[in-house]
Amino acid sequence: MDNNINKNSLLVASKNLVATGLNSDTAESVVILTLQDGIYYELKGVAVRVWELLQSPQSLQTILDIILSEYEVNAEQCESDLLSLIADLIRRNLVEFVNNN
Repeated sequence: MDNNINKNSLLVASKNLVATGLNSDTAESVVILTLQDGIYYELKGVAVRVWELLQSPQSLQTILDIILSEYEVNAEQCESDLLSLIADLIRRNLVEFVNNN
């Protein structure tokens, strides 16, 4: 996990990508193409909602609060899973920290 991530971290979806939502009768997902290296990624389930929230700058705490209000989930498990997802998205250059300067 990225040690720089905390609940006050301000995050946003990276700009060098293209994303589109896909809906079927059984699932909703988002497919993301990184323009820099041409790699496709797919998000499903709650990760789709997190991705929607990241379309504008959000603190990790705000995202956590929204997910906890919209889904029936244990708060500790939600925080752990969210931190893991965000760290993975940052590692793949899909999400970046907002510069507060």
